[in-house]
Amino acid sequence: MNKRCKQCRELKSIFMFARTTDSYGKIKYLTLCKACKSLNVRTKRKEKKELDFVSVYDPTEHAADAFKDDPRAEKEHDYGKVSRVATYFPKGGLND
Repeated sequence: MNKRCKQCRELKSIFMFARTTDSYGKIKYLTLCKACKSLNVRTKRKEKKELDFVSVYDPTEHAADAFKDDPRAEKEHDYGKVSRVATYFPKGGLND
């Protein structure tokens, strides 16, 4: 008996698919073949390993003095909230 894999779209033997049993005791075969399923697992593990490598805590980056302001920015003073007022155009247009 043959079955088509959903990922690689190849017609393979039913024994190339993993089996599960439903709640009624009937044997069901998964939609992905074992090769495609193992490839997916391998890529997920590789991505997780790269993500874990990136998310390692770096004490120099998270130090209190890691990011200093620009010396020119220290002289600037920001007072209160700045709000943008939209430009008003008369109803007739700009050339009236």
